Amino acid sequence: MSSTAATAVAPSRLVRVLAYAAIYFLWGASFLAIRVIVATVPPLLAAGLRFFSAGLLLFTWAVMRGTPLPKRDEWRSGVYLGIGMFACNYGPLFWAEQRVASGIAAIVSALIPVWIAGFEWMRSRTRTPLPLVIGTASGLAGVAALSLTPGHVSGRIELLPLAALLFGTLAWAVGTIWSQRLPLPASKPMAASIQMLLGGVTLTLVSVALGELHHFSPGAVNGRVVFSMAYLVTGASIVAFTAYVWLLGHDQPTRVASYAYVNPVIAVLLGWLVGGEKLSIQVILGMILVLVGVIAVLRQRRLAES
Repeated sequence: MSSTAATAVAPSRLVRVLAYAAIYFLWGASFLAIRVIVATVPPLLAAGLRFFSAGLLLFTWAVMRGTPLPKRDEWRSGVYLGIGMFACNYGPLFWAEQRVASGIAAIVSALIPVWIAGFEWMRSRTRTPLPLVIGTASGLAGVAALSLTPGHVSGRIELLPLAALLFGTLAWAVGTIWSQRLPLPASKPMAASIQMLLGGVTLTLVSVALGELHHFSPGAVNGRVVFSMAYLVTGASIVAFTAYVWLLGHDQPTRVASYAYVNPVIAVLLGWLVGGEKLSIQVILGMILVLVGVIAVLRQRRLAES
């Protein structure tokens, strides 16, 4: 290969590596950042602030680049998906991280590709593929193992936070399938921005309605909380999402979806090394079972795409 050709290829490879690093590490570390925030800020208020800020910044950036404003039916779709995906997934996630370790939240969230594959199969009405059966059974077994993990408050992890996390993953999976039928802006950043923005507004309104502001003390917000929120808004929401969209246009979707089984590992290790979370045998077993399920499903989808 000539030096000219090598020069032309190198930047693309570098961008690809950086993009994968973004969705692996920025998303993986976001679970610990959430746990830091909800220790001080009410969960729904924190989630609302995150996505309203990220959506507004992304919307402004898209408009400044000359992206057309969404049409009325596209705004309506943004409302549906903002509520159904962002509010119904991240609201329970932020709430649950007050009661469970960030690594456990990441492991349960990794089940999203399994649910998406299951809903796609139900729509196709074809014979149930064996990897989907294995993936679902293994994933649920992993959640069962996590339910035996010692909790922060009681002797064993509370089942309600686990149920909330599962509800959130199901809501995101349903929204993902539903979004394929809804009119959305052609620009991916614009489409994402209105979903984040409207999801953030919904979460904030619910937070106010539930009286979370009465339990919030601005004076308790320290530098760690401010840094974690800035990280979630810029790194985990804007930078990682931009990398994700770029990768979808330059690589196989199933390869890009590998973040689903890398993020939990990053989250568990960071929670253990930085967040002081316990790395028990139940957590390790639950992570292995969930990852086996996710890998089985994604491998089946990769074979179907080839």
